[in-house]
Amino acid sequence: MEKELMFKSYMLLFEIEVALVNIIEHEMITQYGRLWRQLFFVKCGTDLYDNLPLLFRLNPLQTIFTDHELHDLCILADIKNALATLLPISQDDVDHLINVLQHLNKKKTLLLFI
Repeated sequence: MEKELMFKSYMLLFEIEVALVNIIEHEMITQYGRLWRQLFFVKCGTDLYDNLPLLFRLNPLQTIFTDHELHDLCILADIKNALATLLPISQDDVDHLINVLQHLNKKKTLLLFI
C-alpha cells in the first residue's frame, strides 16, 4: 500500500506542476510576452516547488492565488521533499494533493477563458 501511495503522489505532483505551469505561463505571457521564461528562471531558478514563495513575489502572479492557496502550494514542497527522501506518505497527504489538483484545474480553466 505504501508504494501505491508514493506512486500516486508522484503522479499527482506531476499533474499539479503541469497545471501550475499553465497558469503561470498564461499570466506571465499576458504581462511580459515571450520573455517571461527568462524572467521566471532568473528570479526563481529551475525547481518549481522549492521556489514557490519567490515565484509569487512576481507582480503578475501576486493576485492569482490567495494566501490560503499559497499555503497549500507550500505544503506541496514538503510532500515532494518527503517523497525525495523516501519517507512514508500518508493518505492525508495524497488527499491534499488531490484537492490541490482539483482546485488548480478549476482555477486554470477560469483563467484561460477570461
